[in-house]
Amino acid sequence: MTQGKLLEFLENIGISMSAGYLSNLLIKNLGDFEAEYNQVYTSGLESSSWQHIDQTSARVKGVNQTTNVICNPWYTVYSTTAKKDRLSVIGVLQNRQELEYVLNGLTYELLTSFNVPTKWHNQMKLLPQETVLTELEFNSLLDTYLSKLGSQYRTRVLEAAAISFYHQQSQIPVVEFLVCDDAPQFKLITDNLALCWVHEARHYK
Repeated sequence: MTQGKLLEFLENIGISMSAGYLSNLLIKNLGDFEAEYNQVYTSGLESSSWQHIDQTSARVKGVNQTTNVICNPWYTVYSTTAKKDRLSVIGVLQNRQELEYVLNGLTYELLTSFNVPTKWHNQMKLLPQETVLTELEFNSLLDTYLSKLGSQYRTRVLEAAAISFYHQQSQIPVVEFLVCDDAPQFKLITDNLALCWVHEARHYK
C-alpha cells in the first residue's frame, strides 16, 4: 500500500496527521515494525493447521515484483519478493530471504516427483547428507560436483533441498495444509494442498 493511500485511510477513520509525520513513522521505526511483523506471523502460523496463500503483482521502485499474501481468519501478512517461483514461496513461508538446504530422504522423494533422472540422485548422494548448507555452500557443491546438471534440473534440486530443510527446521511453524490456487509454485511444499473455492467460483456466472 502506498504512503498516500495509508494517509487517505487514516483520514477516513478520523486520524489527522501530516504526510511528513506518517513518513517518519514508516521509515524511522523499522525495528519495531519488523519485530511486530515477526510476532504476528509466527502466532498466525501457530493458530491453525491451514494457511491461505495467494500472490499478486507489485511495483517496487518501478520494478515488477510479487506480493505474497498469507492469512487465515485470525491474521494476514504480506511479503514482497522479486520472483513468484517455488523458491520464493519457500522463503516466504519461513519468513526469511536467505534459504538453507539439506539432502535427506525427503529430498530424493521430491526429486522423483520432479522427474529428475536417477543418475543425478546418485551423484547427489556423494555430497554431504543430513547437513544444513547455506545457499552459497550448496550452489558451490553443485557447481563443483554436478557441473553438467541442466538449469531446469538444477532448479528442481534447489527446490527439493530447500523444501527438505523447511520441514526439518524448528525456527518457524511448518504449514500442514496450504490453501491456494492451482499454480505450480505452491505444489509439494506442504504435506497437503487444498484448492481455494474462490478461484473455483470464477468459472461460474
